[in-house]
Amino acid sequence: MALKCPLINREVKLKYLRLIKSDDNTESVNKRQRGNNMDLHSYFDSDRIDAPKISRANQTMVCFFVCCGIPFSVADSPFFHDFTKTLCSGYEPPKHTTLSNHLLGSEIANITLKIEKEVHDSKNLTLGN
Repeated sequence: MALKCPLINREVKLKYLRLIKSDDNTESVNKRQRGNNMDLHSYFDSDRIDAPKISRANQTMVCFFVCCGIPFSVADSPFFHDFTKTLCSGYEPPKHTTLSNHLLGSEIANITLKIEKEVHDSKNLTLGN
């Protein structure tokens, strides 16, 4: 009602929005507390990430941007940086120029090589209509 009804009184709307917000925060805290015994706070606040994970994260990010049609300029958004920092404070996401030039080219080369290998290893290929 607070989110959808345009006719609702402002005070009532604010009251219910605050309730929704507090429910979300309470539920998030409860989910963390119900989780396994590892210290999730320290896990997610880690400021260290090794080079292979950075490489994998960058490769995955390129695929995400391309496959979902997200403009590379989003990578330079402070909101996107905040989002990635909440996942791992040690990860520094690449700039849009790095994504669109180096990382995209690398991923295209990787995919092209996989296709070439598959075609080379295949026998009795035919072209259909």
